[in-house]
Amino acid sequence: MFISSIKKLFKNEDGATAVEFSFVLPVLLLLLFGMFEFCRVVFTQGILSYSAEQGTRFAMVNFDHDNIDADYIAAIKDQIEEKSRDSFILISDENISDFNIEVITNVDNTSIVNITIDYNYQMSMPIVPHSDFTLRGRSESFLVQ
Repeated sequence: MFISSIKKLFKNEDGATAVEFSFVLPVLLLLLFGMFEFCRVVFTQGILSYSAEQGTRFAMVNFDHDNIDADYIAAIKDQIEEKSRDSFILISDENISDFNIEVITNVDNTSIVNITIDYNYQMSMPIVPHSDFTLRGRSESFLVQ
C-alpha cells in the first residue's frame, strides 16, 4: 500500500507547470526590468543631448560675436544654461553634476560654444547593486551672425 502510493506520487504531473514557472519567472523578470532600465538610460541620454543642443541653438541666435566683454559673456552663459535647463523633461536637476558652458573666441574672430551636461544616473530597479554611472550630453557649434 505504501509503495503503491509512492509510485503514484512519482507519476503525478499536476504541479509540473508551477515548478517550471518558478524556474522561468526570475529570468523573465530580470529581462523585463533590464529592458525598462535600458530604455530609461536611452531616454535620459536623449534628453541630455537635446538640452545641450537647445542651449547651443539659443547661443547661435542670441550671441553677439562682436561683444567679447567678460560681463556680457557671463550673462549670456546664464541665459544659455536657463534655456538648456528648460528642456529637461522627466529628469531631475538635482542629479546634474556638471553643467559647463564654454565660449571660445578664436584669433580669426570666430566664436565657438561648447555645452557639456553631466548627469549622475541612478538605476530605479536594483538589478545590479552599486551600478550608478554618469551620462553626458554634449553640443558644440560656431557662433555666426
